[in-house]
Amino acid sequence: MYSKVSEPVDVLVAFKRGSVEPMTFKWGKRYYQVRKVNLIHSERRGREKITFFSVSDEANAYRLAYSSESMKWSLEEMAIL
Repeated sequence: MYSKVSEPVDVLVAFKRGSVEPMTFKWGKRYYQVRKVNLIHSERRGREKITFFSVSDEANAYRLAYSSESMKWSLEEMAIL
């Protein structure tokens, strides 16, 4: 079951074949290693394009969001697997 979080995070990404792939993100004082990118999709909110990354580590699943307008990342949701 997913829980809403909606908090800012810092994300380390890799650029692979013209796309962005999250590798690690920092939430609070803890770092989370992304093991798998499960899904990527985008939506528009006016001028702003939000790209969502559904990712997982060895224990949990997360939904990261990147705003093209503000150039900021947020952790939108998380699920304990």
